[in-house]
Amino acid sequence: MLFKKTKTFIIVGSSRFGSGLAGMLSQKGSRVVVIDINEDAFRKLPDDFSGYEIIGDGTDVDILKQAGIEEASMVIAATDDDNTNLLIAQIASRIFHVPNVYSRLNDKNKEKLIHGFNIKPICPFVLSVNEFSRLSNEEYREVSSL
Repeated sequence: MLFKKTKTFIIVGSSRFGSGLAGMLSQKGSRVVVIDINEDAFRKLPDDFSGYEIIGDGTDVDILKQAGIEEASMVIAATDDDNTNLLIAQIASRIFHVPNVYSRLNDKNKEKLIHGFNIKPICPFVLSVNEFSRLSNEEYREVSSL
């Protein structure tokens, strides 16, 4: 009998963003590991979160190994610090060759630091502007069709 291997997702940073992603992925049945240097940050995780919590520095290779980075399908650097996120993403992509790496960036100008690597930026500001544009275009079409 063949068993389906559960994908491992590592999220570094139990911010509102990181905790929200952890909850969503956990509900889908994925193996989710959340790393945060601050134990109190885990309180942001949803009540039904069924993953793992590791207290530690997400830039520490030993902590990442403990989280299972060597078998991880995805790493999401979701701390509130762009430089920390960039370092975590570089470690995941360049050292451990994780196939899917995402880095939250508050400063869109820092995207150039990951250009050409297997790292996808998540820029909340850009996503918010794009979503507003999409929503306002829908409203515009509705008003125009009246």
